[in-house]
Amino acid sequence: MKRKPPVNKLLAVFFLTGSLFYSGNISELLSKRSDYFGKTIKEVAFKGNRNTSDSDIDSMLELKRGKALTKGMVDRDLKTLFASGFFYFIDIQAEDVEGGVRIIIELKERPRVKEIEFVGADEVFPADLRDKMPLKDNEVITPQKVSKSRDLILQKYRDEGFFLAYVKAELGKPDPKTNLVKVRFVIDEGEEIPVAKINIYGNETIETSEILGLMDLKEEGVFEGGAFKESAFEKDKETIQAYMRSKGYLDSELLREGTNWEIHWENPEKKDRRVIIVNIKLYEGQVYYFNGYTLSHDMTLDNEGRPVFLNKEKNPPDTPKDKLVPLFTLDEVEKVLDYSVREVGQIFDESIFMRDRSSVNELYGSKGHIFAQVIPRRKIVSLDEESLQYYENCYSRRSELERKICEDEYKQLNVRRLRELYARSPNLRGRKFVHVDFTIRENNLAKIENIIIKGNKKTQDKVIRREMLVKPGDLFDSAKVNRSRERIHNLGYFKEVNLNMRPGSDDTKMNLVVEVVEQPTGTVSMGGGYGTITGFTIFTEVGENNLNGTGQKISGRIEFGPYRRSFQISWTEPWLNDTPWSLSLSLFYFSRTIFLGSTSTINVSNSTTAPTTENATYDNNGLGVTVGLAHRVFTNWTHFHRYTPAFYSYSNPTALVSDAVLANVRQGWQFRSQISNGISFDIRDNVFAPTRGYDILLQVDNVGQYLGGSSHFDQYRITAEYYHTWFDFTFGGLIRNNSLRRWRVVQEFRTSNMFTFQRSPKYGHQDPVQNPYIRPQDLLIIGGYESLRGWYYNDAKYPVEWRSGAQHRVLFDSEIRIPIEPSLLWLVIFLDGGAMYEQVNRYTGVKKDYAQNYDKNVLQQEISNPIGWYLLNNFNLSNGQKADVSYDALNNPAYQVLSADNLAIERMRFSWGVGLRIQIPVLPLRLYFAQKIRPTGNFWAPFERYESDRAFQFVFGIGDYRF
Repeated sequence: MKRKPPVNKLLAVFFLTGSLFYSGNISELLSKRSDYFGKTIKEVAFKGNRNTSDSDIDSMLELKRGKALTKGMVDRDLKTLFASGFFYFIDIQAEDVEGGVRIIIELKERPRVKEIEFVGADEVFPADLRDKMPLKDNEVITPQKVSKSRDLILQKYRDEGFFLAYVKAELGKPDPKTNLVKVRFVIDEGEEIPVAKINIYGNETIETSEILGLMDLKEEGVFEGGAFKESAFEKDKETIQAYMRSKGYLDSELLREGTNWEIHWENPEKKDRRVIIVNIKLYEGQVYYFNGYTLSHDMTLDNEGRPVFLNKEKNPPDTPKDKLVPLFTLDEVEKVLDYSVREVGQIFDESIFMRDRSSVNELYGSKGHIFAQVIPRRKIVSLDEESLQYYENCYSRRSELERKICEDEYKQLNVRRLRELYARSPNLRGRKFVHVDFTIRENNLAKIENIIIKGNKKTQDKVIRREMLVKPGDLFDSAKVNRSRERIHNLGYFKEVNLNMRPGSDDTKMNLVVEVVEQPTGTVSMGGGYGTITGFTIFTEVGENNLNGTGQKISGRIEFGPYRRSFQISWTEPWLNDTPWSLSLSLFYFSRTIFLGSTSTINVSNSTTAPTTENATYDNNGLGVTVGLAHRVFTNWTHFHRYTPAFYSYSNPTALVSDAVLANVRQGWQFRSQISNGISFDIRDNVFAPTRGYDILLQVDNVGQYLGGSSHFDQYRITAEYYHTWFDFTFGGLIRNNSLRRWRVVQEFRTSNMFTFQRSPKYGHQDPVQNPYIRPQDLLIIGGYESLRGWYYNDAKYPVEWRSGAQHRVLFDSEIRIPIEPSLLWLVIFLDGGAMYEQVNRYTGVKKDYAQNYDKNVLQQEISNPIGWYLLNNFNLSNGQKADVSYDALNNPAYQVLSADNLAIERMRFSWGVGLRIQIPVLPLRLYFAQKIRPTGNFWAPFERYESDRAFQFVFGIGDYRF
C-alpha cells in the first residue's frame, strides 16, 4: 500500500511554491526606480485582498499619501507585509499620475480557516481542543500552525491517558471566492490505558496508604476507573514532596531514578490490554524539629549614612541613625505568624514556615511595599549534650566579642527550652532542630505600572478593569487587590480568578496580571420552586448574564403553578456609558392566589362524602414595568432608585373573604405608582457562598400620594446579613491538610425589618373603606419557609391580627452551616424569630370600636363570669388542656400596636431546628426539621417547647425564598 506524504510537508511545498513568485520580476517600480523614487505618493491601491481589509493593510505600511517615495520605504513595507504571514505573493507597481505617482500593491493571500472539524473526538470535548490550538476560525493557515495544533491535540490526549491516540490533519480545497479552507482533524483515540499499580518505594516512616491517599492518580478497581493523566502524575510528585516536608522531612526528595511510569501488557502472554505501572521512589532523610524564629530589620546604611533597605517615608535623608523607624515593629510582625515560641519542640512543618513568610510579605504589601523581602536563614542545632554545653558555657569564650555572640545565640536558639526537652524527652536526643532568622528588607514603595488581563476570550477587558480598585500609577495595596479579585469573581463570569505580580520597568514598578478562566454565562433552564406561601411552581428561564462579553444581563422567565403564575423579562446594563451607573428595565405580569386566615368545614348530610374545608382565598393580579438606576460609590457602597408604575386587580374571591377584599374586587383594575430609593453596603467575600463579611440594605418605598394611583403608603426596609467563619476543618492547623481549608464552619446572622405607614392621596378623594389605602397584598405575613420555619402563616398560636397580615414585621435568624461537601452539601442548625405589629391608624370602623372597648369588655366579662373568663383565657375549651398562649395575648389589640413596649422577646414567635442545604445547580434544595419554641425569661434556659405542640415540622424549600 502506497503511503501518502504527511500533510505538513504538502503544506510546506504549497506555500514555498507560492512564495517563489516573489523571486521573479518584482515589479515595474523596481525596474524603473529612477523614474519614481522621490516623487510624491498620490494614491495607494490594493488588489487581490479578499479577507484582509484595505485599512488593515494600510496600517502596516509606510507608503502613505503625501509622502515622498523612497527605496527604503518600499523595502521595509515588503518585509512587513511578508512578516504578517497573511500573503504568499506581493507585487508593488507604480504609474505616473498628475503631480506624483500612484502605487498599486497586488497581493495573493494565504488561505484562512473556514471551519475546524474534529472527527472521532469522543472522550475529549472539542471545545477543550479549540482553546489550546493556535489555529482559529478565520485566521491564516500556516504549516507551523497546523503542525503545532496537531501536537497540542496529541498532548491533550496524553494528559487524559490516551497514549495510543493518533491525529491526522486534512485540508480542503480553498474556496475560489472566499479563499477559505475547511480544516479537519481526524482522531483515532485508541484505548485509554488505566493505572494497574502504584508502587511506593523508600518510605520507612510515612505509611504507603498516606501517600496513596494524597495522590490524584488511583489504581483501577471496583470504585476507581484508574484513569492516568500525565499532568496528574506531575502534580502528585509535587504534592508528595510538599507533604513529606510538612512532616519534618526537610531533606526528602523523589529520586529521579525510580520515579516514573511505564506501559506494560496486562498479560504479557496474551498481549490483549495495556496498563500503566506508576513508580514513586522516596528518600525520607531525618525529621527536623522547630526551634523558633528570630526577626530583625535590615538597617544597613550607605556611605552617606542613609538606610539602604528601610522605608524612605518614615526615614527622610536627614534622619539620625538612632531615630530610624521601620514600617512595622517586630511585635506587629510577630502577630501575623502562625509559628511562635510555644511550638518549639514540634515537628518542623515547612508549609507553616512558607505561610508565615508569605504573611509577612502580605503585611508589607498592604502598605504598598510589594518589593519587601523576607530573607530566611536557617540554623540547625542538634539536641545533644555537646551542642547544649557549647551554648551554656559562654563564659569560657576567649574574647568579649565571642562571649557576646554566644550569649545572643543562647537566647535566639532557645537553649533553655532545648535543655528541658533533652531532660524530659529522651526520644528527641540527637534530633535536629531548625531555627529561622528572618531578615526583613522593606525596600521601596511599589507602583502599579500596568494591569494585564489574560484568559478572557469572551468578556471584554473593560468589564474586568472596571471592577479593579487599583489603577495603573496607584501604589500597590494588597487589601485592595484581594478585594478586586473578590469583586471580579462575584460577577459570576469566571470559575477562577488569579492575580499575580510581575516586575515592571524599574525597581519601583510592577505589573499586575489578572488571569481568569471563563465559565458559561448563558442559561436555558427548567426547574421548580416551593414555598409555604407560593406552593409548588415550575418555571422556564432563558438568560445571558454577560451579553456579548459586555457584562449586560438579559433574561426571561415564565412560572406556573396552582397558586402562582408569572412572566418577567428584564435587561440590565451594569456600567452605563462606562460609568459606575447601572440601568435596568423590567416588564412583569403575575397572578397569584392569596390565602387568608379564615376556613370553614362543610359537612354534607346524608352523604358518604367526607367533610371538605373551604379557605378564604382570592386572586391578586398585576401588570407593570420597572425602571431602575443604581450608582456604585466609593468601594462597597451603592445607592439605587426604581420607579414601578403598575396595574393591579382582585378576582375570584371565595365566600369567606373579608369585606375589604370584596371592596377591592368591585374596584376592578387599579393603578399603582411606586418609587423606591435605597442604599446598600456589601463587603461579603463571595455573594454566592459567603464565608465572611456583611451587607446592609436601607430602602424606602413611596407608594401613591403625589405619585397618584389608589394605594398610598410609605414602607421602610432595613436588612442586614453578617457572616463569620469560626474555624475550618484543619482546626487551626492541627490537621496538616490544605484542602480542608475549604471546609469552613460559617455562622450567618440575618435580620429584616419592614415598617409600613398609611398615607393619604394628594389628589382627589378616595374612600378608605371602599377603596383602602393599603391593600391586602401590601400587608406583611409571617410563617413558613420564607420567614419563620416551623410556623404556618395563620397558625393558631398567632395573635388574631397576624393571620390576615399586618403593617410591620420584624424578623431575624441565625444559621450555623457545617460543610459536608462545600460545593454541594451543608448541615444547618438554625434559630428563627419574628413578630408583626399594627399601626394605630389601621383601627377604623368596627375594628376601632373593638380596640377601644376591649379592656372594658374584658372587665365586664371578668365581673359577670369570673370562672368562665378564667377558663376561656387559660384553657383550650375544645380539649380541656391548659392553653400555651392565653386568650388575652392572642386577642388584645394593645399588644399588637407598634411600640417600644411591644418590641420585646416575649411578643415574638421562635423556632429552631436542623436541616440540609443541597446546592444542586438550578434546583437548590432546603430540607429542615423545625420545632416551635417560646422564650422563658431564664438566662440559662432561654427557650422551652410548647406543651401542646412539641413535634418537629418538616419544612421543604426549593430555591432561596428566605427574607
